[in-house]
Amino acid sequence: MPEYQFADKGGKIISVEYDKNNYFSAEQVLSSLESVFSKFPFPAYVEQVEEYDDVFHVTFPEGNDGIGDVFICAKGTTPGGRSGLKDEQRIQPKAKYLNYVFERGEEGKKAVFLGVYNRDGETILCTWKVMASAAASLETPISKQIKITSIAKAMREGFVQQDKGKGEYACAFRPEFLYFYLRNCEWLHTGNVSELAEHTEPESFENAVDITSKNSFEAVDFCTGIKLKSPRNRIIFGAPGTGKSFTLNKEAKELLADGGHEERVTFHPDYSYANFVGTYKPVMVGGSSGTIDCMSKEVVSVLLDKTKTAQEKYDLLYDRFKDDGLTRLPILLGLYTDEVFKTRKQDGTDAVGDNSVERNHGKALRPYVALPSDIKAKEEIAYEYVPGPFMRVLAKALKSAMTDNPKPHLLIIEEINRANVAAVFGDVFQLLDRASTNDSEYEIATTIEMRIYLAKELGVDIGAVETIKIPDNMFIWATMNSADQGVFPMDTAFKRRWDFTYLGIDDSEKDLIGKTVVLGSGNTKHKVEWNKLRKAINNFLAKEKINEDKQLGPYFIARNIVVPEEGAEIDNERFIHTFKSKVIMYLFEDAAKQKRPKLFEGCFENSSRYSEICREFEKKGVGIFHHDIQLEAEPEDLTRASPVDNE
Repeated sequence: MPEYQFADKGGKIISVEYDKNNYFSAEQVLSSLESVFSKFPFPAYVEQVEEYDDVFHVTFPEGNDGIGDVFICAKGTTPGGRSGLKDEQRIQPKAKYLNYVFERGEEGKKAVFLGVYNRDGETILCTWKVMASAAASLETPISKQIKITSIAKAMREGFVQQDKGKGEYACAFRPEFLYFYLRNCEWLHTGNVSELAEHTEPESFENAVDITSKNSFEAVDFCTGIKLKSPRNRIIFGAPGTGKSFTLNKEAKELLADGGHEERVTFHPDYSYANFVGTYKPVMVGGSSGTIDCMSKEVVSVLLDKTKTAQEKYDLLYDRFKDDGLTRLPILLGLYTDEVFKTRKQDGTDAVGDNSVERNHGKALRPYVALPSDIKAKEEIAYEYVPGPFMRVLAKALKSAMTDNPKPHLLIIEEINRANVAAVFGDVFQLLDRASTNDSEYEIATTIEMRIYLAKELGVDIGAVETIKIPDNMFIWATMNSADQGVFPMDTAFKRRWDFTYLGIDDSEKDLIGKTVVLGSGNTKHKVEWNKLRKAINNFLAKEKINEDKQLGPYFIARNIVVPEEGAEIDNERFIHTFKSKVIMYLFEDAAKQKRPKLFEGCFENSSRYSEICREFEKKGVGIFHHDIQLEAEPEDLTRASPVDNE
């Protein structure tokens, strides 16, 4: 595990390993808040808001000196926020929790965005300015960071500010300063407070080693430290029917037993980089059959009305948004206009402060959303970026990596060598080189459409995904059958980036032993064990110098046919039908094409005609094959008359 910086109880910075399983739970945060508020000079009651795990409501039944109700979005802080930065702490509540508290602030309540740092029995509270999140999903984790130097200084001096840039300050302080903070939080987050500055200069935010800090956006984390022994890049290969997919599915369930995500894709000769990674594709937009509903059309029609001012549009839409999402209305208006307008609280009174933050959110989103220019427009074709399976799994894995409890994410590729892998992987090939930490050794630059997609999915600034790696919680597993005709060869450079697992021709035969089927008719009726027949055919092929990858695996015929749910008797109708269409066809057209007369010796002059071989199999069963196969398969003759039959 990588070492991160912490502040000990004396305010000294130390570097130690961090166990990601040890993080502050919501129950521990509640307990810490109760302890802190118990120091107030008047009673305070702290309770968790129902259905909002990281939101806490504080009330003061008696004499609260004008503070009023307090709503706190709070989590325990953890290290390892942004890639390469080990000298900061962060919190990551979901957007819906942060927005809930922000909306309470818009209603006139006290709103707080707080992190609890706890080490060696000492607690430091970290706070940030409360702002609404414009994340695409309300489930998106929203990150806020603070330098460990700020926390260490707060341990020693009590209260410090940290300059986050753009007129925003984070605060770190001992619990004794919470009352002071609640009374003065607005101005503590909006400027360098001179009274504090005389004591200690605000910690600079510009010393970060990663440029992302200067641009004020959250970077993604490619190395989570997740401890899993399974190989990240893996190919299982072997002869047809050896159980490659079955083995992969079984191990995938074990990998994802505690959560995660799996996606599966099958390669084919026409599969391309655009299919695998992503590309622009035509989609139908607009028209009466579009996805926008009637209520949304009414809202958009107001937003598009050029005869109305921004204030008039806000006033017209206020009642529609008042009970659900009032904080979203300024963002929505910001998508369409640069005009200034006043906002109101839920009770109809004027909101405190301006709405520049929300309007700027809307303005910033304009390049990334398709705004309807005419609600009555006819249906037409537009082009949108459609991610492929690689990009979808990558986005989900990165999103999980940004949380305190990352889960494995698995992409399964069936028949990987049936496509031209060099062309399909393209520049992603570079990412397959894994470092000792299991994330990509090297990064690649993203295209603009990739950046837009990833920024939206991860809830980060577009600059945070100018380059990408495969994170250590993303696994790529594949199957390969080199016996198939028309497969594409893999070069050595591609192969060396994978762990290969070979499944031998008999490795998975255990469940087949003793499973028999009745074949033939009349005086040639007999019972045979499928596994013995399969091995007898394979031994014949081996003697004829036919490679193992052309021989028959245990499940060349599907498992659900050759392994009965009950008993040892295989359904002979299903078996005969499948044997003709799969086994005989494969031997006739591929594996033993040059050995037909010898292999199908029991068919005599009909050994060169597939239809005649199938007809003979219905009558003779294993009698169609070479004499050696018949002997080795050990069929049991069922035509011998019993004593009852002779009477």
